[in-house]
Amino acid sequence: MPNVKHAVSRQAPWVACGVAMLLVNVGCGESSKTEAAAQLTLAVEIAEQPSISGQVTLRGADAASLHRAVDVGGNPFCTAHGEITDPAWRVAPEGGLADAVITVRGSQRAGNLSGPAPLIDQTRCEFVPHAVAVQAGQAVRFHNSDLTFHNIRIARHEPGTRNGGRNIDNIGQPSRGDENVRTFDTPGIYRLECDVHRWMNAWVFVHEGCHAAVTAADGRFSIPRALADGDYVVEAWHPQFPQNLSQTVTVRGGKATANFEFDFAQSFQL
Repeated sequence: MPNVKHAVSRQAPWVACGVAMLLVNVGCGESSKTEAAAQLTLAVEIAEQPSISGQVTLRGADAASLHRAVDVGGNPFCTAHGEITDPAWRVAPEGGLADAVITVRGSQRAGNLSGPAPLIDQTRCEFVPHAVAVQAGQAVRFHNSDLTFHNIRIARHEPGTRNGGRNIDNIGQPSRGDENVRTFDTPGIYRLECDVHRWMNAWVFVHEGCHAAVTAADGRFSIPRALADGDYVVEAWHPQFPQNLSQTVTVRGGKATANFEFDFAQSFQL
């Protein structure tokens, strides 16, 4: 299994696992198994300087047609927050596609990461944000801001499928304020699901290096790390598509532009 390191606050690992097994009938499964640590490439100092920017758009479907309210099954806590929208498609009126991950092939790991580990919060019965991109060896914080039980089932996603893969961990967060930290050493795509609230899902994209970004609500992105002048293969991934998009761009003066357009007809759709 991919190496996912563990650190827990506010509750012991066996307590989290036991609560999850009792209340949601899922186990920690493979989380107790280990394998040799992934061989991480040497981390070097890479300037915090925007290099490649652009926009990801969607053709073949408009934002209004993709809006879908989630059926929360009468859950009293979740219904109190109003309508919850399925996060599968977040499309701006002008066609910008959110939650696409942009990566540069052959990227190096940065040793000068700043700030706390990226946060995925469980709030108002949703995972926020829907997607994060981290470099191999970087940690992600998982937090519960709701006054209800949540769990985080982590699956190593099988590329090219909608929800294939295998479970590698399950974290119980029964109380508001519970927080767990996981370090992801192995590059790949990791799918997060809450077994208590089945509509809740999110994604952790673990890239080989630091040159990665996630598109905002308008589909725009900016890779925040410097690149030397030259040619690079840039890829775009979105959870609703079986295939990545890729193109070669030329960085000149430290800058380049890369725009991508996904075709809705090629997606998993609804």
